[in-house]
Amino acid sequence: MTQSQRKPFMYNAEPHSAITDARVMAVIERLQATRRAPVRGNPMQSSSRDPHDYAEQGFSIHPEQGELIYLLCRGLGARRVAEFATSVGMSTLYFAAALRDNGGGTVIGSEIVPAKVAAAKRNLAEAGLADYAEIREGDARKTLRDLGGPVDFILIDGWPGDKGPTLARQV
Repeated sequence: MTQSQRKPFMYNAEPHSAITDARVMAVIERLQATRRAPVRGNPMQSSSRDPHDYAEQGFSIHPEQGELIYLLCRGLGARRVAEFATSVGMSTLYFAAALRDNGGGTVIGSEIVPAKVAAAKRNLAEAGLADYAEIREGDARKTLRDLGGPVDFILIDGWPGDKGPTLARQV
């Protein structure tokens, strides 16, 4: 076959995922659909640095990022994961699924907005992953100080203006 006879690489729009659990994927897909909804204002350009100003909006990772953290945690054999800024639990779902598929473990997330803590817990329960996650309400610099032992993976996904390395050193 010559170079000109080869079909060009094209993205396959059919959804595929490393996660095969339909219950988990249903929650992820629902959250992705709401993620595509218009965002009121741009928090990255906002003068407000208060995450409570955006309490009704879930800021979620992209599916490709979720797949990556799922596969990284699976490959590492991760048992304990920490997450700054859980929001409504999108990344937490990927972490919890990986830990479950690794045979057990806990993702410890922190979220400062109470309504998002409740939403994350509901989403985890709906996906059947609540037993693999602990969501702590409050400032991650305080709530994640004691993680109960070594952590295999950490996601620092804080509010704009929070400096990841600075946050990590404070925990």
